[in-house]
Amino acid sequence: MPTKLNISQHYDAPAAQVFALFGDHDFVESRLHDAGGLDSTVVSVDATDDAVKIVTRQSIPSSVLPSVVASMIPGDPATERIEDWHADGDGYSAQFSVVVKGAPASLKGTMTLIPDGDGSKITVDGEAVVPIPMFGSKIEAVVVEQVGKLFRNEEEFTKIRLGG
Repeated sequence: MPTKLNISQHYDAPAAQVFALFGDHDFVESRLHDAGGLDSTVVSVDATDDAVKIVTRQSIPSSVLPSVVASMIPGDPATERIEDWHADGDGYSAQFSVVVKGAPASLKGTMTLIPDGDGSKITVDGEAVVPIPMFGSKIEAVVVEQVGKLFRNEEEFTKIRLGG
């Protein structure tokens, strides 16, 4: 059974201002490095006025993995994250995925960025899937935990970049 990831982020800036940051390669690179992951790399940021596709790679330190999981995946597992944003009504929406290289583990879902009062809100809804009997749910929990930490760190970084 997949493990759910549900996160809300709130910003004091309009959705269009937050969205504009996503198309800024320097912002994406700074946000990624601020998260402190291993071997962090911005593969691409392809932006137009109403769409942006972000591809990043980074590794999860094996030291944060449960020992049973670490024994199944050698080294620090590399992840690739893709966010494919586009204008949607008065906000923006995206399909996203996080794939763990070398392991049958992935996290996929949707993100929405919408006006919220004088500011905006991002909602992340995803599911981690690891189709390994007995150990799959443990790995899913680690993926959700690590990606959740990453999203919370990115929220704080983005708030600082927006000036509040």
